[in-house]
Amino acid sequence: MSVLVTVVVVLALVCAFNTALNVALVRRLRYHAELLADVEERGVPAQALPRGETVHDFVGHDADTLVAFFSPTCTRCRRERKAFGRVAARWPGGPDRTVAVVSGPTASADFLTGLAPATRIVVDTDESLRHAFGIRGFPALFVVSPDGRLAWTGVHADAVPGLTGP
Repeated sequence: MSVLVTVVVVLALVCAFNTALNVALVRRLRYHAELLADVEERGVPAQALPRGETVHDFVGHDADTLVAFFSPTCTRCRRERKAFGRVAARWPGGPDRTVAVVSGPTASADFLTGLAPATRIVVDTDESLRHAFGIRGFPALFVVSPDGRLAWTGVHADAVPGLTGP
């Protein structure tokens, strides 16, 4: 009988330890979720040329241009392209100042169907635009100033600064 009591006490202690560990883990996950939310609000920089760099051979306008790069093989790009469509519709200057680029050897304009009314679509099969922006990961979004400098870089369309309207 004493063996049974000892086993029950040991199991109770293991369960208590496990519960304490789970509570600590949940607290830590909440803390990290808050940190990630802050980062996403400020905008995660794109894996490309850093802010302030000049994009060579990029023909700009007299105002900021919003440029987004997507890859047909990227799962995040599939989610982000809808958000980019909403952002492009609110961008000052409209489709004349927004560009959505689908890049890669298998690139096709079909990947960006539905964005055409709000933005110009460019297919970059030779990846020359991708290399001009120094992109190492997708999606990549940029605000390019009239002088060709990158005013902002990010991966989340909802974090793009300078939007108009609701």
